Amino acid sequence: MSDPLQAIAATRTALEDNASARWIIGFSGGKDSTAALKIFTAAFQKARPRPSFVDIVYCDTGVENVVLDQYVRSLFRSLKKEFREEGLPFRVNILTAPVSDRFFVKVIGRGYPPPTNSFRWCTKNLRIKPVAKFIGKAAAEDAIVVLGMRRSESAQRDRSIKKSGGSMWQLQREGKHAYRLFLPIIDLDLGNVWDAVFMLGRPISIDHRKLEAIYRGASGECPMIKAPDAPPCASGRFGCWTCTVVRRDRSAEALIEAGETSLKPYLDFRNWLAEVRNKPDWRWPFRRNGVLRPGPFTLNARNRILGELTLLEAKTGGRLLGALERKEIFRLWDLDVPIERENGLR
Repeated sequence: MSDPLQAIAATRTALEDNASARWIIGFSGGKDSTAALKIFTAAFQKARPRPSFVDIVYCDTGVENVVLDQYVRSLFRSLKKEFREEGLPFRVNILTAPVSDRFFVKVIGRGYPPPTNSFRWCTKNLRIKPVAKFIGKAAAEDAIVVLGMRRSESAQRDRSIKKSGGSMWQLQREGKHAYRLFLPIIDLDLGNVWDAVFMLGRPISIDHRKLEAIYRGASGECPMIKAPDAPPCASGRFGCWTCTVVRRDRSAEALIEAGETSLKPYLDFRNWLAEVRNKPDWRWPFRRNGVLRPGPFTLNARNRILGELTLLEAKTGGRLLGALERKEIFRLWDLDVPIERENGLR
């Protein structure tokens, strides 16, 4: 296994050899992306020549794990100030999906049932496509994307990495353009990852003890760029708080048990959503393509879900649905009223 110092040296060489490339760091807030950012920062400060600027991208799905999302947003505010004061040309970008692709617009507006293993529509729409769009624009400029991906995380991850060549450098394609992945922590084991998080000084805005405290309750994070054959990202990871791909959200349960009681209303809503998604009287008896199988939520069911979500906002004091999302939901409802009338559902 490599160690953080070797990873820094390899990253410095990569930066110096590709100083004219467009560098992008995928950051999710978890331990692996944090280790990658710290290693990259250490290498960047030593590199000569080096890129004129670097983009850090975080994808806000709108339903991120609440504890991790609050941590990342607070961190980004501090990072912007630190980068400015340190003279580091790092730009922070928070990416979001178009309104039409957002989780509650799909569920409450279009009537999508919450994700399952057989209908996992969420990760691509909420996380991968916004990042892919950003990278696709940059790929015309010889983009290099830095990810905190490593071996020994899981057997599936090892197979995916091996299939892609197994080295720090891998080739990806986004639309018409190809770009390179650079994986600085690919050979770090778990201990070395935490060594990088704790021992490397920059960025000083990263509160490693706070991150460690979050991980006492749960571990891992959903990837921004995901292999097509990879398993669901929610199991044992910091996924979305609405995720119903797994039977139980054990990470949320553990965080609540560890003292994060503010998550309890979110978990209760998620469990309720998983419970009602298969109620026959909550679904159209046909799909939008005419197949006679359970289809979208009925408009009555969608209205009920909207009501429960509004109650959740009142309980938590958080804004879970923006004005544009509500407007799109009501527009989609209007389109489905004639369908329900024609089929005797109203």
